[in-house]
Amino acid sequence: MPNRFRVSLFGALVILPLLISSCYPFQGDITQILTPAAPPTAEATAEPEMVILAATVAVNALRVRQAPNEETPIIAGLLKGDVINVVGRTEDGSWLKVEVPDVGTIGWIWAEDVTLNGDPSALLVPEDAQMAAEPEDAMADDGEEPEEQADDGEMAAEEKAEDQASAVADLEPRVTVYAQEVIKGQVTVAEAAVPVEGWVVIHADDAGSYGPIIGQAHLEPGLTTDLAVDIDVDAATETLYAMLHTDGGVFDVFEFPGTDMPVLKDGAPISSAFTVMIGEMSISDEEADAEEAVPVTTPTDEPLLQVGDVTRHLAIVTTRALRVRSKPETIAEVLAGVAVGEAYPVAGFSSDEHWVAIFFPDIEDPVWIAASLVELRDIELRVQMGRATIETGRGGRLRLRGGPSLEAPIVGHAQDGESYDTLGYSEDGQWALLVGTGVEGATWASVSFLLFE
Repeated sequence: MPNRFRVSLFGALVILPLLISSCYPFQGDITQILTPAAPPTAEATAEPEMVILAATVAVNALRVRQAPNEETPIIAGLLKGDVINVVGRTEDGSWLKVEVPDVGTIGWIWAEDVTLNGDPSALLVPEDAQMAAEPEDAMADDGEEPEEQADDGEMAAEEKAEDQASAVADLEPRVTVYAQEVIKGQVTVAEAAVPVEGWVVIHADDAGSYGPIIGQAHLEPGLTTDLAVDIDVDAATETLYAMLHTDGGVFDVFEFPGTDMPVLKDGAPISSAFTVMIGEMSISDEEADAEEAVPVTTPTDEPLLQVGDVTRHLAIVTTRALRVRSKPETIAEVLAGVAVGEAYPVAGFSSDEHWVAIFFPDIEDPVWIAASLVELRDIELRVQMGRATIETGRGGRLRLRGGPSLEAPIVGHAQDGESYDTLGYSEDGQWALLVGTGVEGATWASVSFLLFE
């Protein structure tokens, strides 16, 4: 009995697969349906490699903004010659994403204001390149909770920073100055408050109203107290005015006439009138030493150039403030003041070369400045005094160059509608020399974009 049972059991095991195959016809190896198929492998997508290029700031002062949009906050400033790392760009290449040295901040700059060492098309276009163009309301909320919540300390710090930023943004602009003595070429502003970057500008008096600007100082957002402002003592009057201006153009470069306009309240500039006393301590040490070093001399025997002649030199002012005099001597009448970096056509030299005669806006005859306080540059310029308005035709800005050529470096920009004094033209008549742009050195603009008065 046991043997028969084993034989029957063996036979059943043999017959069972045959029965299954007869019910489910299958051509091929049965292991193909018993072995699970391997999941498909996803093709590896290569991540774009990050490219970092070096860039050198080509303008005197450059603003770094939070996003690639001129309406976003300024988070840092760069000066001419600074070298920075560029880590990205906008799709059209008009803005560059940069690392600000010594600050540890990432921000955006206008591409035209730097010289890039490499191909900008190799830079990546990061996700935040279009962030500024998207309104905040357009960012959809996915309804999910963040993976990590900030602790109470971090939230308190963020709330405090937000409160401080809100307090600065809501700050009412104001300026306060008291009667004082001018000490070493400076006056002191007791307090000045601005919600954004700006300027406190010192005006001389002109028949009871605002006269020429004789000094200015930059203001950071918030309240500034006991601010010292350098002024031109020779141009100072008994009554002065401290006025608030915006910093709407190139960061930390005073541009007026231009983008840095007075701050208005009820249609009038926000200002504070104050009286000053000018005594022996009023002149700055720098100006006193400079003038004492210039001897009294006599004009040159050679005739000076006149308007319409071609000059071969430009005089670039190298001191903070330099007096323009009627004669080549320290006791001569002071006619005006010139600022550091401004460039003027040379009309001639005194016999001992201690003084330089220059052409100056709104003064018909050449005037004199100390030769030791200027740097001479070779140039061919036909002297022609006038005034011109920037007219780009697109409401944009015009590139200003350091020479009368498209190959000359870009040294700054002028906004459409701004007006400047012109001192002459290049020999081919295609470029005009501007003064008062706030840009250091010779400033040239294409006559194709100038409307002359």
